[in-house]
Amino acid sequence: MRPLALSSAEINTMVYPTELEERVRDLLFALAGGEGDLKLKEEKFTSHYGYSFKILTVKLGKEAAESLLKRVICFLEELDFLSLMNTLESHVDGRDLYIRLDKQGLALGRYELFSGGLGGYVRIKLTFRKKVNDLKSLLREVREGRCPAT
Repeated sequence: MRPLALSSAEINTMVYPTELEERVRDLLFALAGGEGDLKLKEEKFTSHYGYSFKILTVKLGKEAAESLLKRVICFLEELDFLSLMNTLESHVDGRDLYIRLDKQGLALGRYELFSGGLGGYVRIKLTFRKKVNDLKSLLREVREGRCPAT
């Protein structure tokens, strides 16, 4: 099996005024693997109408990034995995693979691609050490050979 060759990952999401920030933080830390010394970066914004928003970001190193990729690819619903594979080119920019997961689904323990629901999304940016020539093949390998048996 080929090495995943990831160098880092970044997970971010917006905290809406109607959400409990602590729950969103817990969701990000759980998705990040909840291990090690995770640092959360906050950016605050105010809308034209005076609503406060925050963008929360967690950065991961190589091992945590590889673990995140395996978890996301392994636990995506089959139809979402096929959708990702069919639209993979639109998720890749150079060495970066971008995946948006449904935040509401994650809160309920489901890994689903974001398709425009009300709860918003969690954006994952996975950075490879070098451009992967056949990313589809690598992701299929992860799904078929590195996922826990269900």
